[in-house]
Amino acid sequence: MGFFKEGKSVKYKNKDGIEINYSGNDIQSKLTREVISEAVRLLSVYDGNSKISMNIAIGNTKEFLKTNFNLNEI
Repeated sequence: MGFFKEGKSVKYKNKDGIEINYSGNDIQSKLTREVISEAVRLLSVYDGNSKISMNIAIGNTKEFLKTNFNLNEI
């Protein structure tokens, strides 16, 4: 489905209307939140005046997420 609605981000749902919930305190939820927080941090670490720096940050974040969520196997 969509991620943005009327300019605001909304919780992602798949085609079956299922959304994820990581609000618990179990180890899997905590670790997933940590990985996503690190990805957000990686995206914010670049020189705002440099497209090259921004592209490197995006590339690093994509690789980080692919590695941590085994997305290269899909």
